[in-house]
Amino acid sequence: MFDFDKNFEEFAIKWYDAHREELENDDELEDKMPTLYEEWANQPLEELSGLSPRLFFDNIDAPDLIKLMVSACDGAGNPSSLLLDKISEKRECVQGLQDIVRTSRNTKARIISANLLTEIGAEHPLDVYAELICNEAADEGLREIAIEVMCEHADAVADRLYRLIPNATPAQKGMIAEVLVNAKRDDRTLRLLEELFALGDNIPFYAGLIGKYGDERASAMLYRALDTCNYMEYIEIKNAIERMGGVVDDTRDFSDDPYYGVIKNLG
Repeated sequence: MFDFDKNFEEFAIKWYDAHREELENDDELEDKMPTLYEEWANQPLEELSGLSPRLFFDNIDAPDLIKLMVSACDGAGNPSSLLLDKISEKRECVQGLQDIVRTSRNTKARIISANLLTEIGAEHPLDVYAELICNEAADEGLREIAIEVMCEHADAVADRLYRLIPNATPAQKGMIAEVLVNAKRDDRTLRLLEELFALGDNIPFYAGLIGKYGDERASAMLYRALDTCNYMEYIEIKNAIERMGGVVDDTRDFSDDPYYGVIKNLG
């Protein structure tokens, strides 16, 4: 496949060689890049039978655009931004993008497809995203995108996530909780948050989730933790309590707490 990015790079280098004396600094060249890219994108190329890069993609139908994108994801390659822009403009590409997320073994293609679905405003395969949480072999980047999308559609995916909890590891439960705090209130979410907070593994994170969830029944547990937590934990627990309408009296002396000195110096 024609390497669009390399061709633009060669175009930009050629322009720079011809205009370097006109530029005062590198920032000026960087500012010029969007204009150069547009000039290149609309310039007829012999390698494309006289078509410009933009017109080349304009003449390709949705299924073939998807195939080109997947092919460009092989190895160290990346799809041209012109190709991705064209896919994002075509609703006919949605099904192909969803299929890639569901079935492709190419992680890069799956991540790009998920991002394009968001850009288009199309439905995501939420069932696949839910399964990624408890899949130890799942790519971390893809899983992060899945969690981000599920947070926006928490009610739609909540029942699937509740079914995963009994067999999930603590880390997986943390990811599930991160999504469920965005769904409608459910005692199963409260119990999960209380369980995770009680583990003591990541107090600041889970305190933040509890505060976001906003169920005041968790306040008693948070208040108890104020007596024994370190200063970093204290800040997040205090924030969570206050987010739920509670009040915390700053009476503890943290002068010997190592986190206290570090955080105060950062401030």
